[in-house]
Amino acid sequence: MDKDLIAWKSNAWKEPVAGPIYQGRVTDQRGTNQLKNRIELDLCQAHVIGPEVLDVGIGSGRASLPLARAGMRVTGVDSSVAMLDQARQQAGETPIELLEGDLADLDFPDARFDSVMSINVLVHFPHWREVLAEWTRVVREGGRIVFDVHSQDHHDAARAAKQLPPEVETGNFSDFESRVRVSDLVETADALGLTLVAVTPYNGGNANAWLSGSKADSPQFNRLLSWMPGDKRLSEFALFLEQQFLARLTSRATGRFMVVLDKRADPAANQAWLERDLALNLLLEDRLDLTGLEALVPAFDAHWRDLLNAHLTWPRNRILLYRLLSAWEAFPGHLRLDSFLDPDLVIRMEAWRAQDEIDQVTTQTLRDMAALPALSALLCHKGVPLLGSLEYDLTRGMLVQYFQVLR
Repeated sequence: MDKDLIAWKSNAWKEPVAGPIYQGRVTDQRGTNQLKNRIELDLCQAHVIGPEVLDVGIGSGRASLPLARAGMRVTGVDSSVAMLDQARQQAGETPIELLEGDLADLDFPDARFDSVMSINVLVHFPHWREVLAEWTRVVREGGRIVFDVHSQDHHDAARAAKQLPPEVETGNFSDFESRVRVSDLVETADALGLTLVAVTPYNGGNANAWLSGSKADSPQFNRLLSWMPGDKRLSEFALFLEQQFLARLTSRATGRFMVVLDKRADPAANQAWLERDLALNLLLEDRLDLTGLEALVPAFDAHWRDLLNAHLTWPRNRILLYRLLSAWEAFPGHLRLDSFLDPDLVIRMEAWRAQDEIDQVTTQTLRDMAALPALSALLCHKGVPLLGSLEYDLTRGMLVQYFQVLR
C-alpha cells in the first residue's frame, strides 16, 4: 500500500506540464499564497547553514534559489525532470547543480552536505522516518536538516477539545497528508543521533482545525484575506501574527510546522525540549494571559503587546483579529483579552461579540417560529407563504422590542 502510494505521489509530478503548473501556483500572489511563501522562505534563510546545501524535491527552486544567489553552493534533487527543467529556467545565470533522484535513496556519499532542506515535500509521503534516516546520512556531523510536515498533534488536540470522535489512523497518513507528532519526531531524532533545534508552527493559508465553524471559517473571512496583496498593513499584521505569535506556540496550534534538526546526539536536550513543549501546552489549556505566556516565552513581553496594539489601529486588522478570536472558544481554557489588548480594544471586541450573539439568537428564533405549523398557516394567504417577505420586519421587531439594540 505505502509503495503504491509513494509511486503514485511521485509520478503525479513527472508529467511535462507539471513544472509550469507548479511554478504558476507558487508564484501566485493572490490570497494567502504570498504569506505562505514569505514564511517558508524566511524560515529557510534563518535556519539553513552552508556552504554546501542539498534541496530535496527542489521543484522550481523557490526555496533554495535565494540561498544560491546569496552565495551558497546548492544542489537540487527531484524525481521529476519537468520540475528540474523549471528550476533550471528559474535559476538563469545562478550557479546550481540539478539532478534527478529519489528523496529516500540519494546518490551522494555520507556527510556530503552542511544542510539538507526540503519544502512542501515530506507532507506528501508516509515513510518520513526512512526518508529522515537517508537525509541524516548525507549531512555532515554538526550539519542541519530543515523540512515541513503536517501536525498530528494539532488534529488530536482540536478533535479532543471539540469532543469529536477520533480519526481512523492509518500510520498517521490521512487525506493524503503525512502527519507527525512531536513526540514521535523526538523519538526518531534520538534514534538517528539528531537534536531537535526548533519546531515552528505556521498557518499561511493551510487548513486549521481550530478555525472550523468559527467566524474565521466563512466566505467573508476568505474575502478579507483576499485583500492582503493590496493592503500592506493587513499583510504585515498577518505576518506579525504568524511569525511573532503562532511561531512561538506549539505543534497543537496549527496544522503544519517547520522542523529544524542538527546532526549531533543529545537525548537530554531533546527531552528538555519535550518537557518545555508540554508545559506550554498545559498553559494554553489554562486561563491564558500574557504574564503566563511570558514566563515560558520571554518574547511575549510588554514590547510585544505594544506592537500588537499598534497593528490594531488599522480597521481591517481589528476585523481580522476579531474573527480569529471567535475560534478561541473551541480551545480548552479562556483567553484574557485585557492582558493582550488596550482597554478600548477590549470593549470593542466584547461589543462585537455581544452583537453577534444577539444576531444569532434572533435568526435562530425566527427560524424556529417559521417551523411552527400554526404560524406558517397564519402567514399564508391563498396558498402563498408570506413569511419570507416579512423577514426583515420581523428581524427588526425582535432587535428593537426584545433586545432593544435598534431605534
